[in-house]
Order: sequence, then structure tokens, then C-alpha cells
Amino acid sequence: MRIAFIVQGEGRGHITQAISLFQQLQGSKHTVVACLVGMIKKDNFSSTIEHEIDAKVHYFSSPNLIYNQAGKGLSLKATLIQNLKKLPEHNKSLHKLKGWMDKYQPDLIINFYDFLAGVYQLRFPNSAPPMICVGHQYLLLHKEFVFPKKKVVDRILVNLNSRFTALRAKKMLALSLSPYENHKNIVSIPPLIRQSALSEPTSQHKYYVAYMTNPALLSQLSDWHLNHTDVEIHCFIKCDQEQEVTQSHKNLFIHKLDAKKFLRLMANAKGLITTAGFEAVCEAIYYGKPVMMVPVPNHFEQACNALDASRFGAGISQESFNLDKFLTYTSEFESPMVPFKNWLAEGKSKLIAELDSFEQILSLKQA
Repeated sequence: MRIAFIVQGEGRGHITQAISLFQQLQGSKHTVVACLVGMIKKDNFSSTIEHEIDAKVHYFSSPNLIYNQAGKGLSLKATLIQNLKKLPEHNKSLHKLKGWMDKYQPDLIINFYDFLAGVYQLRFPNSAPPMICVGHQYLLLHKEFVFPKKKVVDRILVNLNSRFTALRAKKMLALSLSPYENHKNIVSIPPLIRQSALSEPTSQHKYYVAYMTNPALLSQLSDWHLNHTDVEIHCFIKCDQEQEVTQSHKNLFIHKLDAKKFLRLMANAKGLITTAGFEAVCEAIYYGKPVMMVPVPNHFEQACNALDASRFGAGISQESFNLDKFLTYTSEFESPMVPFKNWLAEGKSKLIAELDSFEQILSLKQA
């Protein structure tokens, strides 16, 4: 089949998933003919997809999350206002998607959680190719998923967004840390981890690695570290600093977001400190590293990730970047790496089987 990727380009998660799936499709009878990335503006990390995917890459404006300043977390109000202001721009994006579909003529769209991909299906129902969705967020629609308590409204909002991304989708491939039974059109599959991460050699040094999706949260970690300068931490954030790395103070190093460097340092670290993004947690589990997860305030999806990973035995969830408990936890940590790798080993065959099955159904309809 000819396949077009549509990728939600915020952060690094969905982009790394798209790269991993492209790598797994190599040698199969399925071909990626285009990769369409939705984001505010192209940055250094998002441009890595151009080097990793051997297909034409295009960018378009798509809805995104807006964070408060000073580490106060996700702002639902600002997110809504900002994206309402951009409605004309997003409408232009829908017509761009239509033009690219007409040009590349894919048999199937694989959507990595981009909102406009779902709206596109609704806007052009007669001409839009069939769509399959991939993302860990679809696991939250599964009947067996365990949610944080007393967050009913947040749960409704997050799942509503997920359903919009999957409008008219034939299937939702839900990335999970362990297997789940199929539920309706939700199929549990292993996480998508890039080949460069899987092949990174590991060891354990005395430093820790941190990754934050919101740079404003760095001040929390810095405040704790001022009283613990004996702990070496390498922190990766999206930032505008000119140097590749700067030293905030003794043993606290701030790195510009660099995927290869981040993986290399994490593979040799004592543990990972992160804002509960799914991909970074999965990579840490693969390397056998304990994880301290601090969900971004008001970011329900990350709260779900942190609870799920804690239940799996990957690490602990905290409300702030105070590492006191984590430093003790790392000395007692028992990694769930073996069952995770066993589940991961099933990934390629499950993915190819799903695509082959869909191709057969498509062929029968066209016959």
C-alpha cells in the first residue's frame, strides 16, 4: 500500500513514533509516500524527520497546546483562545492536506495524533483516504485503562480530543507498556522506539538526565539543585540558547534538544527525570533506567502516563522536581525491562499484520 503519515509535531513523541514506524516498514510491501507534519513552526528537532524518513516531508499549521509562564503548567484557556484565533490558518491547512492527498494518492493515512487529520476526514468525506490512528493516547479510550482519581472532567476532555483526531478512523492502534485485549476498534500494540535508541549501548554513570517539555519548569529543578550541587544533572529542553550546552551552576548542565545526544546520555545515566512524556519513559524502561515523572500541571494526559508507568514499575510520580525521594528509589529499583522487551519484540509483526489485514479488506472492496 501507499501510505501517507500525518504527524502531530509538538514535542518529540509523535515524530519519533513516525520515524520508528517508517523504519519497521522497510522491507515490507508498504511504502510511505509522504509525511505531513502539523506544528506552529519548524524547529531543529522536527527537521530530523527529514533525515530519518525517505519520503517527501511537508509542514502545516495545526492546533497545539499553550503553557503558562513560570512553570504553572498547561493553560486550557490560552490553548482554546490561541487556536480559535488560528481557525482561518487551520482551514488553509485542511486544503493543503487535500492538495497533498490528491498529489500523492495514498491508499491509507496513518495519523500520529494530529487534530486536523481527523477534521480532514470530516471535511472531505468522499475523497479522503481511509485512516488508521497510532498513539498511546488511544489507550485512554480502552475500558481497562486505570485513570487518576477525581479527574472526570479532564478525562472527558482528553478523550474527546482523541476521538476528534480519530474521526472516521478504521482502527486506533494504542501504544501500551504491556498487552491489552482488543476493545472495539482499539488494538493494543507495543511502543514505537527508533532503531537509533534500540542500538544505543548502555552502562551506568553517576549522573542523571532530565527532559522537560516546558522550559519554564527548569526553575523548579534548579532551585532544588542549588542545595544538592553534588548531584550531576544534564537537562534537555527546547531553548533559544546559542551554545549546545551551558552550565547553570555546578553540576547542572542545560542542553539544547538533540535527539542523538539525549539518547546517548540517557543510556549511560543513573536515571531519568522527566515531565511524563510517553516516549522518553519507554526509552528509559528499555535501557533499564528508573524514571521520576513530574506531570506538567493541568496536563491530564501526562498524569495518566505517570500513573500507568508507576503501576508498571518504571518509576515514581512526583508533583515537583524535588529529587530527595528519587535518589533513594534509584538504589532500590528493580527494572521491568525484560517483560517490556518481550512485548516490544512483538511490535513489528503486529503492525505489519494489521496493515496487511487492512490491505486485504481494501482489495475486496475494490474488487
